[in-house]
Amino acid sequence: MQFDLTDFSLISQHLVMTENLNPNHTIFGGQLLAWLDKDLYIYTSTEVKYKSLVTFSINEVRFTNPAKLGEILQMYGKIHEIKRSSIITMGKAATFDPETKVKKGIVECEITFVAVDSNGRPKRIFEAK
Repeated sequence: MQFDLTDFSLISQHLVMTENLNPNHTIFGGQLLAWLDKDLYIYTSTEVKYKSLVTFSINEVRFTNPAKLGEILQMYGKIHEIKRSSIITMGKAATFDPETKVKKGIVECEITFVAVDSNGRPKRIFEAK
């Protein structure tokens, strides 16, 4: 499977530590999704210049390879679609070896964020593209 990062931006990096591992000694999927959710929120809110966003859904999650203790994870994101009150953002994570420059894809997903008002209700603030 080709790990294509065309049009994706590097948005953050993490180091896999002991506390991030599952019983199989690879990264716990829940930890990885938590990082992606947070990192993609920061990326998305910065891109659209609006911070009152909430995660509506995390879809199309595909784990393709494990990440192991001590590996560097690079998180990538891109805005896929902007609607009136929601934004669909694509996220990918890869292990990265700084010595060889090799990247190995480990997960891909799609996160939909919704803009909300001060009462937590969806708010139409974007122009659909």
